[in-house]
Amino acid sequence: MSAARPFRRTALAAALFAGFGLWPAQPAQSQAPLLYEQRLPDGTAFIRFINTLPGAVAVKADFTPAFTQGAGDADRVGPYVPAEKAAGREITLDITVDGKASQSKVTFKEGYNTVVLAQVDGKVVATVLPDGLEFNQLRARLAFYNVIPACADGSLTIQGSNQAVFTGVAPNTTKSRSVNPTAASVRAACGGKQAPVQDLGKLEAGGQYSVWLMAPSGTPVTLLARDRIAASR
Repeated sequence: MSAARPFRRTALAAALFAGFGLWPAQPAQSQAPLLYEQRLPDGTAFIRFINTLPGAVAVKADFTPAFTQGAGDADRVGPYVPAEKAAGREITLDITVDGKASQSKVTFKEGYNTVVLAQVDGKVVATVLPDGLEFNQLRARLAFYNVIPACADGSLTIQGSNQAVFTGVAPNTTKSRSVNPTAASVRAACGGKQAPVQDLGKLEAGGQYSVWLMAPSGTPVTLLARDRIAASR
């Protein structure tokens, strides 16, 4: 009986991996916002902010009113917000954390941009990641982001099987792929450190999902977000 259990576990993992329906991982690419209602002028950037700091952070720039990116699990990953005339020029971000103000200069490309707010060597740094959305009404899109500075070789595996979904994801980079709509749990790791298991729930056809590996308090954790485009701020 005990010898049969590992076999059942392996078979179950294999079935789950097959059901997950992995298509080859794709580099981050930008494409037209297929689900956005209005046609936007050239030079428009879709910008979202990711808070990897221990607490909330306030941000202000010339393309957006001041806003606060929270530190709760549901608040750390913001939606993409369209910003006209923001692409292709250097922009100063005014960042305030615990009452202390700092500035960071960034440049956005036309299309999709993700700004990671992190603390590096005691300073708050804003880093722009290459990013994109790819819509497929028959499958879900799953992206994996390693946003732990200096934590190399990020990976995401299906829990209980050690089957890799993503491997070799360097700090402040991302990989994505199409998957069949299904339910699964995954575990992220980097630099030999593992984060707790993350339940993805049921991925829906046409949905855009992202798994974030970060360490706001020094210990790796993962967050799941459903990527979306919001109205202009």
